[in-house]
Amino acid sequence: MLNFAIYVSDHGFGHATRMAALAEEFIRFGIFTHIRSARPEFLWRTLDPNYSEIHPQACDVGVKHGKNLGIDLEATRTALLDLMGRRLEIVEEEVDFLRRKKIDLIIADIPWLSVEAGTYADVPVFAISNFDWLFIYERLFHGLKDMRPVLNTIFGLYQRVDRAFRLPLSSPQSMGSFRKIEKTGLLARKSKPNPDLKKDIGIDSEKPLLVCSFGGAGEMEIELKKLCAAFDGTVASTLDQTGGPNHFRVSQDDDFSALISVADILLTKPGYGSFAEAIQNGKHLIFSPRTNYPEEDVLIRGIASYPAKTELPHLLLSKAEWKSVFGTIRDQKPAKKVPNANAAIASLIIQRFIEQKHGGKKLISVFDVGSNNLNYALCESGQAVPIHTAQIKTGLGQKYHEMQDGRVIIPARQIAEFKRSVSAFMRFDRDIASRKQVLATGIHRRGDFRDDLAAWFQKRWNAPYKVLNGWEEAELAALAALDLIPQDRQAVIIDIGGFSTEIVSKGDNNKPPMTSLPLGLLTLNQAQQEGVDVKKLIRSHLKEVPDTKPDLVICVGLSAVFLAKIIKQIPKYQPEKIHGLTISRQELEEFINLAAGDETDEIQRWSVEKQSLPFLRLSALFYTLLLDKFCASEFIVCHHGISSGYNLWKKHKRQRNEVLH
Repeated sequence: MLNFAIYVSDHGFGHATRMAALAEEFIRFGIFTHIRSARPEFLWRTLDPNYSEIHPQACDVGVKHGKNLGIDLEATRTALLDLMGRRLEIVEEEVDFLRRKKIDLIIADIPWLSVEAGTYADVPVFAISNFDWLFIYERLFHGLKDMRPVLNTIFGLYQRVDRAFRLPLSSPQSMGSFRKIEKTGLLARKSKPNPDLKKDIGIDSEKPLLVCSFGGAGEMEIELKKLCAAFDGTVASTLDQTGGPNHFRVSQDDDFSALISVADILLTKPGYGSFAEAIQNGKHLIFSPRTNYPEEDVLIRGIASYPAKTELPHLLLSKAEWKSVFGTIRDQKPAKKVPNANAAIASLIIQRFIEQKHGGKKLISVFDVGSNNLNYALCESGQAVPIHTAQIKTGLGQKYHEMQDGRVIIPARQIAEFKRSVSAFMRFDRDIASRKQVLATGIHRRGDFRDDLAAWFQKRWNAPYKVLNGWEEAELAALAALDLIPQDRQAVIIDIGGFSTEIVSKGDNNKPPMTSLPLGLLTLNQAQQEGVDVKKLIRSHLKEVPDTKPDLVICVGLSAVFLAKIIKQIPKYQPEKIHGLTISRQELEEFINLAAGDETDEIQRWSVEKQSLPFLRLSALFYTLLLDKFCASEFIVCHHGISSGYNLWKKHKRQRNEVLH
């Protein structure tokens, strides 16, 4: 699993909200994302806690504000000099963090000290923003000779950045400190659509909504009572002054992105976050520029072609003046939405990182599509340890129907949902220069949809689709577990899937015996719902497995991994902490007892998938019976799955003359 660290400027909310949007996309691709930011914690609440970690740390100071959000030049200068006085201490702390957390890539928006830390820790650094701090500070401190050494240092560090990505609402000059620059689309936070939001929070859903948002640096001067009296609808703001009966007070930590999505007008200061969120929702912008703020000139030029905007010299308007403003807005046509490019930007960053770290090497992207999940491995050809692994739930077999002849039918709606979820994931890998391979297991062996999926994967993703038989799947599971088998030891490798279970005995000599049971967590769950005694069912199938007493039992796949995370109470999903763990039979029994009770909060606390409790119960039972079968008291967890095993099959000396295509 890749580990990225995002360093966020300690300035307003805009840098944080767009980096939260970027982090969400990385997490969708299974990248563990560390946030280094002193911005308020509520800005990161949308991030999956299993795949993210927030570290309160500031590596820059931004700009300090005074009255009416004006620039406090002396406070900014003092803070900047103080920061540079602590430069050695900060960089040492960051180098230690980068090495301790095994960070693969730094993404800076746009603290320069993170660049220096990356240099010492030998971690590549990418920058992403609509401006750099040298652009701001050179204009603020123009003529102040004592600030020149600081500005030169910032420029020198920015020059070390490996790649930079320039967001819209910028200019070549505003990002002029970087060498390799690529332009991107819009990066903006976006909440899930909720057309009932007005009703849910208790405001009139039939009337217009005006949202006032001034970011995270304070408030601008405004006479709220006059504004409210002039607006025929609801005015939402964080202001605590009296506004009238149509004023709706919101908290600073409320979801402003959701509010903006249902608003008609956004009243704000010029800022990347507020501008970006307004134009991606097609909302009318009212703003008043501040004097001598370099970024605002760039921002305002950036929305020059956006028609739904009103620029005011100040916000201290009379009731009549506000009425005139709103009257003009009512006569305008709705603006066309500018869609964000969040996923495309994340994909581009991932692509550039892979090119930098692994360019010129033969790469393979393996997609193991089973009965309920997609498991992914990006590997260097022939290497045992993948560059990156990830998984998503596809739910392909959730609503299957078994025919009398053994064929499995899946509703067309479920196939369409499978394609949507897989597409949302595979677009991150699409532009990586790797050979693509789809391995299909479990339900695919019996499904009537194989030709459809084979054509779709080939045409849409240029990825050949191969349905593995049970022997092939068992062999790849054994290859995935090779690094956990000491020399001269005999092991049984088990891979419980949704529709089948593969078991292989592996020692030093002879072809290892393999068994593929037509039994998995999805089929067991359905049998249980139909009143079948699943314990008896499992035991009857285990009679088909040859008796053996191995030195160790290794369990491959997500069911073992998810159980281990809960049983060992591992707070974050980090494969290196799970791979190689030992789970005892006693621990399985304790889990089964806990899962059978009414108090399952402890399980949900450590769970990766909150709705997976029925399958976790079944997997724990299955593993217990498997340990009994092999007279074992524990098993070892193998995080690597058959997608990783596939990368090793060419190197493995096999006694069978059978090739997987």
